[in-house]
Formats: sequence, C-alpha cells, structure tokens
Amino acid sequence: MLLNKIKKLISVFLGLVVISSIAYAQTSQDALIQRYLEKANAEFDEGNIEAAYKNINATLSFCTTNGGVIPANVLVISRSIYLQRLKEIQRKYNENAYIDVKTNLEEKFPNVNNTELTKLLRQIAADVVATEKAADKKQQKDFIDSIKSSTASTNDAISELGNKMLDQSEQTKQMMQQSLEQQKETTQLMREDSKKTQKSITMIFVVVVIIVVVILLIVGLILLIMHVSVKQNKMQQQQYAEAFKLLAQNQSQTNQLMIGGIASLYSDDGLKLAGSSTWSQEALPEPEDSEEEKEALRELAVKCEELGSKIDHATGRKNNSKNVSELVFKLATRLGVRQHEAMVYFCASMVYDAGFLTFDPKMLTAEQLTDEQRKDLARHIDLAESQLQFVPKKYWDVFYNAAKFHHENEDGSGYLGYKGNDIPKIAKIIRVADSYNALSSKRSFRGGMDKDSAIEKLEQSSNIYNMDVINALKDII
Repeated sequence: MLLNKIKKLISVFLGLVVISSIAYAQTSQDALIQRYLEKANAEFDEGNIEAAYKNINATLSFCTTNGGVIPANVLVISRSIYLQRLKEIQRKYNENAYIDVKTNLEEKFPNVNNTELTKLLRQIAADVVATEKAADKKQQKDFIDSIKSSTASTNDAISELGNKMLDQSEQTKQMMQQSLEQQKETTQLMREDSKKTQKSITMIFVVVVIIVVVILLIVGLILLIMHVSVKQNKMQQQQYAEAFKLLAQNQSQTNQLMIGGIASLYSDDGLKLAGSSTWSQEALPEPEDSEEEKEALRELAVKCEELGSKIDHATGRKNNSKNVSELVFKLATRLGVRQHEAMVYFCASMVYDAGFLTFDPKMLTAEQLTDEQRKDLARHIDLAESQLQFVPKKYWDVFYNAAKFHHENEDGSGYLGYKGNDIPKIAKIIRVADSYNALSSKRSFRGGMDKDSAIEKLEQSSNIYNMDVINALKDII
C-alpha cells in the first residue's frame, strides 16, 4: 500500500512539472510575439519598412509555430507593413525582395494575403515583364539601326569618291575662269565699299535702336505681368484667409448642428445628433482649435488649393476642386462630422484626384480613349501619394482614403471592390459630391442638369451612392 501511494505522489509531481514547463514555454512565446510586434510597429512608424518587415515576419513565425493561429491585430499590422514593402519594391525593383514577399504570402503566411496585396504582386510582375520586353525591343532596334548606318556610310563614301574624281577637271576650269572674273570685279568692289560702309553703319545704328526699344518693351511687359500675378495671389490668399475666419466665426453654430441641429435638440431618448449616428463622433461639442492649429490648417488649405488648380488645369475641369471641396465641407457638417475634421475633409477633397498629375495631360483631355488607356487612368488612385508629401502625418489617413477609395460603390462594384461600411466616410462624401458636380456642370458635349434632376439621377443609383449623403445633399441644395 505504501509503495502505491509513493508511486501516485511521484506521478502527480511529474504531472505538475510538465504542466509548469508547458505554461512557462507558452508565456515565453507570447512575450516574444509581443516584443517583436512592438518592434515592428516602432520601425513602421519611423518609416523603416525593411526593418518592420523583418520583425513582423518573426512575429508571424512565432504565431504559426505548432499550428498556432495569427491574432487579428497581428494580421492588420502585417498587411499594412507588407503593403508598404511591396510599394517600395514597385518603386525600386529588387528581384530577391519580391520573391521573398511572394513566398511568404503564398506559402508561409497565406492568412496575411488579401485582394489588395495580390493585385500589387501581379502589377509588379507585369511591370517587370513590360520593362524586359521594352529592353529587348530597344536592343533589336539599336542593332538594326547600326547595320543600316554602316551600310549607308559605305555607300555614301563610294559615291562621294566617284563624284570627286568626275568633278576634279571641271573644277579646275571653273577656278581659272573665276580668277579672271574676280580680278575684274575687285576694282568695282573697292569703289562700292565706301558707299556700303556708310550705309551699313546707318543700318546698324537703326537696328540697335530698334532692339533696345523692343527689349525695354518686353522687360516692361514682364514686370507688369509679374506685378499683376503677385497682386492676384495676394488677393486669393486674403480671400482664403477671410473664408477661414468666417468658418471659425460660425463654429459655434456648426457645433450646435453637430449635437442635434438648431431645432429639436432633444428626442424622447435624450440628446440626439444631426444626420445619421454613424457619421457623428459624440454628442458633446469639440474644444475650439488653438491659433497654431488654425494657422496650420490655413497653410494646408493654401497648398491644397494650389495643387487643386493644377489638377483642374490638367484634367480640363474648371473650378472642379473648389466646387467639390465646398460641397464636401457642407455635407460633412450636415452629417454631423466635427468642425475640425470637416475642415480636413475640405482640404483633402481639393486634391483627391492628384494621381492624374502623373499622366500625360493630352490623355486626360482626349475625347476618345482606348480600353488600355482607360485601365491605365484607373491607376490614378494608386499614384496620388507622390503628390501629397506635404500633408502632415496626423492628417495622412484622411487624404489617403480620399485619393484611394473615391471610386468605390456601395454594392462593391467600384475599382477596388470595397462596399458598405468598408468604404471610408470621406470617400462616400466625395463620391456623391463629385458626381453631383459633374452632372450639374456644363461640358463641351452637353449642358448641365438642374439641381433636382441631378439629385434624382443620384437617387436612382442607390447601389453606387450612400443614401445618407444624398439625403444631406437634398437638405443643403
């Protein structure tokens, strides 16, 4: 009996040791995952994408050890880092880096992969193939051109030698005749030289006077144009500053709208928000921006206005950025978006089409496009980043969402396939404002619709446009 009890005690002790070892190993593994995840986040925030990529791969390796499941927060961070890593490879292609990312997404960590990453992988592969084809074509053309050039040079040399031999005797005769004629003409030329010299001096003086007068006129015209341009720029900046002052003065009214509107501030259930609750942030009004924040927003708006004018000029859409941005601000305010965030929406909606600046302006204003050109232009949503480097980091998400997702539809039939609540708010508002502005504006090939007809046209496409935004549009138009 005593022996059996001792055996049982030993079994229990060994079991406790095994359980403790497993718990300690699991705790150590979780600590390693957390440490590598924090390193990946820190490197990503600092813009060190390659270092962030290495740390997130270490995190994923620990998560998948022994058939483990990757946590949702690790998946979100992994996809963001992989997306930026692929963008770096697209800008500066590295075959080994591309193969490493592709292998990880398809074999090691397939759960990280998504539609956007798959599309980017395919695009990079297509770009590499296109580059190689172009290089091959250039080598072939250079080889053919060199052969043609060599043949032409040989033929020209033979022809020139023959012509020289045939013309040599004729040239000798002509030279003797010319010598006799020149002797006769020399005497007459000497007599005429004095007269021509006097006339030349007079003509040179007249020409110099004319040139000086023309230069003075051109300089005066340039100075006048510069003066008018500087004056117009100052007026535009002053008008813009005044607009911001008016918006700041109306902030209290806007806050009142954001906590339920001027009329009917309260319902049976208490305080309610203007518009849909999905658009409002919270019931209490936001604190007023500091003078530094207001000045920073004013400077950002001026830069966005300048870039918006360039976009309108390139696309041939007069005042499009101004009209769309003003309408976006009104819609955001009506939907209950906070004053400060609505101002950021206003700035972002002036430059949401910045990706068009990377294309040839002739393509943007062409009356007819091929299917390939249309597909190429659709890439403007991925090319805006290089034009928006001036945007502060704290506002970057809003500008990125505006440029990237403004062609998404409610039913998922847009460029990227996002739908419903997956589409950012700023993109939903720009989608309606841009379409309304296009319908109500005159074009070279058609006249603009009246307001009611334009809104009715939008309402007929509820699968494309957000109905909350359309209802807000009906309220403010």
